[in-house]
Amino acid sequence: MKIACGLILSLTVVSTCQKSCQILPAPQLGGVRADCQDLNLTSVPDDLPPNTVSLDLSYNSITVLTDNAFVSIPRLLSLTIAYSHVSRLETKAFKGLNRLLSLHLDHNSLQLDNDTYPEHVFRPLQSLKELNLGNNDCRISGSAPDWVFKWLMNLETLTIDTFQRDAFGRGFGYLKKLVTLNIATGNDDDCIYCAINVIQNNTFSVFENSSVQVLDVHDCKLITVDVEAYLPFKHISKIILENVQTLPTGLAVRALFGLNGKNVSQVLMKNANKYVSRNRKLQNQLLNKETFTHLTDICIEHLDLRYNNILYIDRSIVPVMSRCIKYLDLSKNNILGDAFTYFEIHICKQLLYFDVSYQSVGKHHFETSGEGTVTKTATSLLTTRTSSTSSASNLQVGVPFPPNLRICLLRGIGSHFGKFFITSITGASHLEKLDLSYNGAWGFVSPIHGLNLVNEMDFSGNEGLGMTEDFLKSFPNLTHLSLNNMGLDEGTIIEGGPVLEGMKTMRTLRYLEIAGNDERYMSLGALRTLRSLNVSRNNLVSVPFQNNDLPDLHILDMSVNSITFFSEDTMEMLEDLGQKNRLVLKLMGNPLSCSCKSLAFVHWLFSSSVTFDSDGNYSCVTEYGALTTTNTVYKQFNYHWTACQGRFWFPVAILLMCVTTLLTVCAVLVSRNWTRIAHHIMVLIGRGIQRVNRQDFNKDAYIAHSDQELQFVMQDLRTGLEEILGLRLILPERDFLPGPCVADHVAESINKSWKTVLVISDDFLDDPWSYYIMKSTTYYISNLNPNRVILLLIRDVNHARLPELLLNETDEEDIIQLDDFPGPHSDVWVRVRDRILNPAA
Repeated sequence: MKIACGLILSLTVVSTCQKSCQILPAPQLGGVRADCQDLNLTSVPDDLPPNTVSLDLSYNSITVLTDNAFVSIPRLLSLTIAYSHVSRLETKAFKGLNRLLSLHLDHNSLQLDNDTYPEHVFRPLQSLKELNLGNNDCRISGSAPDWVFKWLMNLETLTIDTFQRDAFGRGFGYLKKLVTLNIATGNDDDCIYCAINVIQNNTFSVFENSSVQVLDVHDCKLITVDVEAYLPFKHISKIILENVQTLPTGLAVRALFGLNGKNVSQVLMKNANKYVSRNRKLQNQLLNKETFTHLTDICIEHLDLRYNNILYIDRSIVPVMSRCIKYLDLSKNNILGDAFTYFEIHICKQLLYFDVSYQSVGKHHFETSGEGTVTKTATSLLTTRTSSTSSASNLQVGVPFPPNLRICLLRGIGSHFGKFFITSITGASHLEKLDLSYNGAWGFVSPIHGLNLVNEMDFSGNEGLGMTEDFLKSFPNLTHLSLNNMGLDEGTIIEGGPVLEGMKTMRTLRYLEIAGNDERYMSLGALRTLRSLNVSRNNLVSVPFQNNDLPDLHILDMSVNSITFFSEDTMEMLEDLGQKNRLVLKLMGNPLSCSCKSLAFVHWLFSSSVTFDSDGNYSCVTEYGALTTTNTVYKQFNYHWTACQGRFWFPVAILLMCVTTLLTVCAVLVSRNWTRIAHHIMVLIGRGIQRVNRQDFNKDAYIAHSDQELQFVMQDLRTGLEEILGLRLILPERDFLPGPCVADHVAESINKSWKTVLVISDDFLDDPWSYYIMKSTTYYISNLNPNRVILLLIRDVNHARLPELLLNETDEEDIIQLDDFPGPHSDVWVRVRDRILNPAA
């Protein structure tokens, strides 16, 4: 009922200030919330609802908080006045705020001095739990008005600026319930708010009887921390020194002396030593035995030393941290030294996470002494970087792991690991992830015992030539496997290849990376449990599976391969995965084609249910070699489709036009010569005519010749063809009656004879009757009896003088060349006889 009445009253009262402050209900706090940000206010509004429980006056111009500024809102629980140019607090500024729990005055101009903070200004705030005064005082020297804080006996979180070599005054000692001390107010371009650069032994001495559990000093520019600086914090559980950038790591670790005998959950020192290596001696970058000498009873669960330019860590760190350490991160340093030190972490029984990856300068070598102990001194590592005098490539080593270790990251700890010699790992029953990538290892041949329960393995960046099926069978329960940039053997990831056969034994494999191996052929369809597949930076021309072999695939990375476009079957398969699994497909960096053949592929990129990187907009090459993008082609799809279709149909149209024209011409010719064409057709099919044959003629051949060949014809030719071969001949000198009617005899002889044989010589061609005889001979040639002429060419008769009309009607086989006058028994007469007796064609 009270809440309802308060809401009604607030709606009535707010009518005068609603143009300035936004009033929102806050039923969970039992009142309303007033948002008065960025209204250019110069004072606290006096017409706020009395049931206001949260007030934000940030981004205004309230330079002074005057007395009784908040007496009208006594139920206030949270007050924020940041970025409002506040520079002074009057003594009774917070009068009436007995219930206030949170006060934020950060990012103003409140100097830490007695003029700004009257001694009794915080007296009404005895319920306050959180106070933020950070980012106010730019001075690097001064003295905080510590007595002003003595009233805040319930304060739990304090954020405050500091001065160089600052020490908290006795007034802070009244903060018995303080849990979080935050001096990490940092700096900006003009101001250094966290000016403290040295944490001395007495800096925090006044907090000896407090409950401080969290000390946050991140982003401050520390140069040293005294050895006993943390001793006053009896309940400390977390120290944050991240990004202090100028704190020598050796000094920071020595200062952990103050944590002896205490149970500390986290010490975070990421990037605490970024610039020290440039300006200070290297000794402070070495964590040697002396560094850990006085750390006799340390119990730190989480230690983060990333990005600290550490050059050397003595193996004594392991027993020092072994009792409680659960999370140890030494990555992104330059650690030199004996790499087998990392394997001594097995004595850390509670260790869950171990990361020593990316030692960019360190080049670890594995050396053995005469007794097989791996040794190398820090001195020799810092003064020389010689290669190993005795390689570990022939070692067969079993490595113990902490019994509770879950994640072990040894990525890039050295570049000369050599032949992979680890044959067994003990204590890895809880190990989930092991990263051995980029260590210059090779020879992944023999199986490793003890890793049958591990879920994630990364061998990327090592030498993968010769990797065997037996080696990969060591990890039957892998869910994640990375084999990137290993130069795997060609053909090792296809059916029957050792790597693929080894992966087939991993029945729960979900995430596989085989990027950067320059492989042209892969066949991964047998790995049906895959959800994510990365085969980027190879030479693949299509997806490495088919026929929906990977039904659970959600992510497929094929960027930077040799893909020009996908076939219809491939697109259909990927579309099914897109609809079923919302497949994400990455194709950036492929030489895609935007030619006529790939238009369907381009259209699919922008209409598919598959999600593409770069929203499917990739560089591609057109049919004419011009560089464009798939998005450009898709926007002009109709134009490109029409152009491509035209390239096919234009020549087809031309061809059809030519055929139509030809048919038209033929139709005209046929219509004008129908009778002749019908006659030829009837002749061709043999209807209406009947060819003659040899029996229809009285004689086999009529022999025509000149007077100069009379003796040759009457003796040799007659004897060879008539007497010896039995042909019936008509010889002019023998069978023609004397008289003037030679033409009649010639015509009659040709008509009575099956064939006509012309004995052609130059004399024959000179004879006045020769042309008549040749003309008559061709005249009697018809479809009923074609091929009636046989030419006997005597010696070197001039072929040019032969009439064209004769040659047009004479087959080449019926033209017989005689080099001389053959005798009656010559074989040439057999050939002549055969041509005479040859039936009509």
